[in-house]
Amino acid sequence: MEKIPQNERALILQGGGSLGAYEAGCYDAGYKFLKHRNTLEDQKRPMFDIIAGTSIGAINSAIITSYVVENKTWEGSAERLIDFWNYISTESFLDKIPNYMTQWWDNYRKFFTNLADAETTRRYYSSKEFTATGVSKVFSHPQMVADNRFFDMFNVWYRYDSKPLKESLEKFAKFPIATSREYDQPRLLLVATDVGEGMPVVFDSYEKEDGGRHSGYGKLIVDENNKKNSIIGFEHVIRYDDGITADQVIASASVPVNYDYVKMDAERYDSNTKRYEKEERFFWDGGILINTPLMQVIIAQRQYWYYGKGVKGILPKLDVVQINLNPARVNTVPFDYDGVKNRVSDIVFADRTKNDETILLFLQSFQEMTKKLINMSIERGIKQEVIDKMLDEPLPMQHRFVGAMATKYRDFVEGELNIGEIIRIEREHDDYAVSNKVFDFTSNTIKRLIQNGYDDMIDYLKTRFSSEYLKKIGMLTDI
Repeated sequence: MEKIPQNERALILQGGGSLGAYEAGCYDAGYKFLKHRNTLEDQKRPMFDIIAGTSIGAINSAIITSYVVENKTWEGSAERLIDFWNYISTESFLDKIPNYMTQWWDNYRKFFTNLADAETTRRYYSSKEFTATGVSKVFSHPQMVADNRFFDMFNVWYRYDSKPLKESLEKFAKFPIATSREYDQPRLLLVATDVGEGMPVVFDSYEKEDGGRHSGYGKLIVDENNKKNSIIGFEHVIRYDDGITADQVIASASVPVNYDYVKMDAERYDSNTKRYEKEERFFWDGGILINTPLMQVIIAQRQYWYYGKGVKGILPKLDVVQINLNPARVNTVPFDYDGVKNRVSDIVFADRTKNDETILLFLQSFQEMTKKLINMSIERGIKQEVIDKMLDEPLPMQHRFVGAMATKYRDFVEGELNIGEIIRIEREHDDYAVSNKVFDFTSNTIKRLIQNGYDDMIDYLKTRFSSEYLKKIGMLTDI
């Protein structure tokens, strides 16, 4: 059996449009630190065993993973990601007018005290411009779709084409992406939303237990005529044996209403024919349901070791670094229209994984307690076959499970979760933020976001390890 490591690391990247540049800065600083730690501890291990993302986080994750696979090294992966962000950034009309905002707009503020400052105004009108003209390497100009249902002349729909983003992505990532632990390659996990089912779908670059690459979701189908309750599969299956494709990455980033659905070939289990039938399904941005896929990462790790590698005891300890783009809290509640819209966006897409963490830790504690009870029972003379018989009993509620692969009590007790530290680096509320911030791909904003991400990761490391330590390893020039 494959050697079981003591520890694994996962990187989780949240969705948030152009704010994804912040993740590039965080990753740059984090990579430099982990590279030093691996060298110091003489560890020949991947920087991250799992890289997971939603929406723009999926795009960043794919670029990092592709680079590592193609170049067989992590060295240069941070630079590659930053190059991508510099490539897709652009200039707005206001950016092309030197000092306009500082010279003119700030002068207006002398007479209108409620006016936003120059930088906020630059971002506001730049974002507004891009929603009207598009960004050449990210999304097309909007195309108007008339209302043919109610003949309402005010009900106008504007749609963007994500083809430019896909083309940009394919310049920086090589598809399909298929990875393997055997070659010390990171596992890529991406989240999209099945529009018809209203369910999350996780695309996985690792092979499943049957040797294929596929994503199953929906109701778990079990052969109830078989006494062992053998698993047939999930209600819906998407197969991609060659690896994750660019279409699947773009599906994770297809913002509802603004973009069209991404169509994919899939299979659906037919209870009448007792086999899978081909069908076409439609997908949107995974951020609608799961913008921070912590739960999905931990479930995927357990499935790999328990079902794939047969680990019945404690799983490798999983430490997580999570980059959050949408601030959960602000110091000042806004009262202007744009500020309120901006705050709504933050709250809708903010990190909710602390509840997931609580549930997972509860399950971990339950597994630990159950194992202790089993050991106590054996010490008091209960035969192992009696315990095995109980553990192999079918779960009475398995017909109600959605997305969970478990048919008997044993599946919950064995393969004990081992959740380590969860580090959350969160972009703080930006005083210059506007409601359309996710559309701001101006070079000035992108560079600032990259730098902010780098600085925030350094600040965390300084708090955790001290400024003196970072200076010693060359990550700080001054204390």
